[in-house]
Amino acid sequence: MEQKPISLNEIYNLLLELKLKMNKMDQYLEDLEFARRTEEAYQRHESGEFKQIDEKKFLKELDKW
Repeated sequence: MEQKPISLNEIYNLLLELKLKMNKMDQYLEDLEFARRTEEAYQRHESGEFKQIDEKKFLKELDKW
């Protein structure tokens, strides 16, 4: 296999591209976690396993998300 030289600039550009892709992946993971929790809450609601809480407790729980 033939090796060809690569410049530091090319390496830097490749690393920048990789960083952008990783940032997108992080956002996708956050979105998936939100979707999972939303589906879980919806399933609990549909099965009647929900409880009523006051506004302060609700906002406190929401901050955990």
